[in-house]
Formats: sequence, C-alpha cells, structure tokens
Amino acid sequence: MQTIFEVLFVVLPIFGLVYAGYFFRKIKICTDEWVHILNQFVYYVSLPAIISVSFWQINVREPMFWSIVGTNTAAVVAYAVILFGFIQVLPWKRGSLKAAAFMVGIVGNTVYIGFPLLADAFGKNLLPYSIAAATVHLVLGLVLSILAVEFWVIKSKRASAYILDFFKNPFFSSLAVGVVLSLLNFKGPVADMIQKPIFMLGTTASPLALFALGGFLHGKFAPHHLSRSVLLTVVKLAVFPLLTWLFVSLMGLGADFTAISVVVASMPSAVTAFVIAEKYHLDNELVANTILLSTAVSIVTISLFLLRFI
Repeated sequence: MQTIFEVLFVVLPIFGLVYAGYFFRKIKICTDEWVHILNQFVYYVSLPAIISVSFWQINVREPMFWSIVGTNTAAVVAYAVILFGFIQVLPWKRGSLKAAAFMVGIVGNTVYIGFPLLADAFGKNLLPYSIAAATVHLVLGLVLSILAVEFWVIKSKRASAYILDFFKNPFFSSLAVGVVLSLLNFKGPVADMIQKPIFMLGTTASPLALFALGGFLHGKFAPHHLSRSVLLTVVKLAVFPLLTWLFVSLMGLGADFTAISVVVASMPSAVTAFVIAEKYHLDNELVANTILLSTAVSIVTISLFLLRFI
C-alpha cells in the first residue's frame, strides 16, 4: 500500500495543476488569451531553457547516453511503422483524419507532463537522462508526424521543406545548443554564471505548462469522435509503452533507464499535435478530443507503470 501512495504522491500533484488550469478556464478567470500567452512563453522560452541546460549537463560522450538515445530511437521508429500500417488499413477516407490520428498516436506530452513527472518519479540525478529520452520521443514524433502529413495530406513530394521547418523549432535548437556545449565541455565559473539564469527560466516550465494544458483542454470534447479517440488512446497509452518496454528489455538498458523509457512512452497525446494540426488543416476535433481523453485516462495508466517500476 505504501508504494501505491508513493505513486499517487507523484502523479496527483502533476494532474492537479492541469485541473487547476481547467477549473480557472471554466470559471472564466483564465481566458484563451492567457492560455495562448502561457503556451508561447513555455514553448519559446522556458522549455528550450531546461532542454539546453539538461543536455549541457550530460556528458554526451558517455556510452550510456547513446544507449538511451539509440534504444529509444529504435523503439519509436518500430512503433511508428506499426502505427502507420494500422492507420493505413483503417476505413477512414480522409487523409487529414489519418494524419491527425498518426500524430496523436505518436507525439506524446513528454514535455508538459513528462518533464515534471520524470523529475518527481526518478529524481534530479536522473533528470538529464530522463529529458534525453523524452526529447528523443518528441523530436522523432514530430519529424515522423510531418512525414505522415506529407504522405496523406500534402502529397507534394517536398517533405524536405517541412523537415527544414522542424529544424527551426525551438526544441530542436535548444537540444543542439546543449549538445554542442556538452561536447565543448564548457564548465567553470563563467559557465555556471550563464547556466543559472537559464536554469531559473527552465524551472518555470513545468507549472506554467501544466496550468496552460488544463486551460487548453476546457471545451475540447467532441462526442462524434469518441470511438476514434478511445481507439487512439488505447494505442498511445498501452501499445506504445509496452512495445518500448519490450525493446529496452531486449537491449538490456538497465532498470532505471528501462523505467524512464517506458514512462516516457506512456505520456498522453501532446498539445503540440493540436498546433501542428491547425497549421496543416488536419482534423482538429479528433486531435483535441484525443488529447483530452488520453490526458484523463493517463492518470491511471501512468500510475500503473510507475507502480511497476518504483
């Protein structure tokens, strides 16, 4: 019973902040403008700050770092192939619907929910490695989603243009900066002085992101998409983490890093998917519905995975 309470102690505060954003949006204290501004700050400032500092603090020459990156890359790609084949055979005629389904099925909320939850569950010592695994899932998920949009919707055979847009993404830029600074082994008093304000900005990411997520989820339920959202939620919250578990176990990654990888894969669908869906004119209602449903259900599924590993 003590372990159950430990898991709840980790999970409930995270989702409590999500509900706080939802509640304040419901009573109209928090407005759509609030949510937009908070998301902009988190997306362009605080999350890039924590990603860059975390990768800066990791020794990217360490073999374990590349084991984590390589294993999670293999797991994401294998899952993407399975997901693509599954969606391709579904009797959904609209390409925009299939692309949206692929996106919410692979792009997890590894940033807004993942970072704070991983920090609480596995501790600050493992946080840089947690962020490394989470960033692999995010980066690959976004790249593969853009390719899916190209295949099902745009069909221009110019995927390179959309991949180039991705490389301008603040998450990728901050990752690249962090890796370069780690390779340069930039340490000492000057480095500490630079790191401190960046780290302080990064600490604002979790509470603001979770609150903004709750505000975003208010009013997003679309009943006519319920059956599709249930299907995609099961795939995202069960199939993906179980497949990742199989991969990392076969690779012998180690107990802590196996746990991190599986929990990262168990994250609900990401708000980022809605942003991309709007940009490429996909089925926004399906995306929003699946984000809402998977976020609610993930309280249980993440708790179960944590219960297995803690």
